[in-house]
Amino acid sequence: MKQLTVIGLGNMGMKYLRDLATRPFSGWQVSGQTTSPEKVDRLQAEFPGMTVYQSFDEVIANPEVTAVLIATPNRFHFSMAKAFLNAGKHVLLEKPAALSISEIQELTDLANKQHLVCDVMFQTRFSPAFQWLKQHLPELGDLQRFHWEVPQYYRPQSYFTEGNWTGTWEKDGGGILLNQAIHQLDLVNFLFGLPEKLVSQVSFGRYREIEVEDEAALLLKYRDGLLGTFVASLNEPLGQERLEIIGEKGSFRYEGQQLTWQTQEQTTTITFTNNDQRRKSHRAVIEHFLQEITESGTESRAERASSGIPVSENQKDFQLIHGALLSTWEERWVELPIDGKQFMEKFAEHTKNLR
Repeated sequence: MKQLTVIGLGNMGMKYLRDLATRPFSGWQVSGQTTSPEKVDRLQAEFPGMTVYQSFDEVIANPEVTAVLIATPNRFHFSMAKAFLNAGKHVLLEKPAALSISEIQELTDLANKQHLVCDVMFQTRFSPAFQWLKQHLPELGDLQRFHWEVPQYYRPQSYFTEGNWTGTWEKDGGGILLNQAIHQLDLVNFLFGLPEKLVSQVSFGRYREIEVEDEAALLLKYRDGLLGTFVASLNEPLGQERLEIIGEKGSFRYEGQQLTWQTQEQTTTITFTNNDQRRKSHRAVIEHFLQEITESGTESRAERASSGIPVSENQKDFQLIHGALLSTWEERWVELPIDGKQFMEKFAEHTKNLR
């Protein structure tokens, strides 16, 4: 019996732990790690016999732990993942996997060197609507443009005030692009690939008393002529996600769990129910991660049957995020990919008075 340990039992960590404890995957047992004695007592009462570690080092040292799911605050992701990979354990990370392109590359290289699986939790790739879009996108022919509005992540000032680390560069690493709309940016890469270049207007603390970005508008240009616009904000209390994709043979429009497929011949509407969809998508990522571990004896990741989301995929998302920041700071088009180390020098320069 292999053991999967959930690291960090905050909001998401507790959801993962409870789901895995009540609906375990075959051949796996779940354990948890928290520094809170109260949570240890509560979990052992709720799930008698469950192992709950009280220190990070306990998990590192235990050879019975095969894999970990890291659900701690962003700033701990990289250092923890690196330590677990060095200890010979497979790693699944909550997004973002790290806070820079260079850190993600280091995790990618280390996982390859250690012949370990290191994946990232981008569950929206597994949602039925976007799986359907991915499958049927070629039917639009040559793509001309897309427009993506992401206003559904409303966050009041209290969200930042009550969390002593949210909204800061040092402890949170970013704002709407990094922490919320990163899921849709990942879907941009999943559906369309990385653009050739972008230009942006990113606002910092426009609506909230925070250091990081709270609104962003990006214009994305692709080598094949495709143009994309992407807008995200955390200041729309009734905001609803909307995606429109235009191709030479028709269009897709997605809004409110409803997808409309329109051609010259017909219009088709598909409704995707939201019942338990979020939890199922999370479980799909975990299932593929565990399956990859079983298959990890093969020579390369490409040869495996499972389709998890490797940590290297998160680099593409950071290309969009950091590219957008750089474009706003320097008021210019930014060609992609950018150099991660050079960006961090610019980042330090622009945030030195805030960190």
